[in-house]
Amino acid sequence: MPWHEVSRVESRLLFVEGCRSGRWSISEGCRRFGISRRTGHKWLSRYRTEGAAGLEDRSRAPHRVTYATAASAESALVALRQQHPYWGVRKLCRLLKCDKV
Repeated sequence: MPWHEVSRVESRLLFVEGCRSGRWSISEGCRRFGISRRTGHKWLSRYRTEGAAGLEDRSRAPHRVTYATAASAESALVALRQQHPYWGVRKLCRLLKCDKV
């Protein structure tokens, strides 16, 4: 009999269904699936609010970058770089009076 592979989402759905049906408590379900109780509660909460779609993996990328370069400085840097492709970062920043580098 071949092995049946279960994806992460299917595994999370099995956990949620088991806990919601009363087959096992949250603590027991967390032990069975090898997760923390905090993670178990997170999956149950996401399932309650979003359904099965809430159990999908989410991106861990930041929502915004606080240290991003201003658009005007970026366009000036790109224009200068296109004029002088072999100049380094230090020379370009010195000409543009950048704070960094």
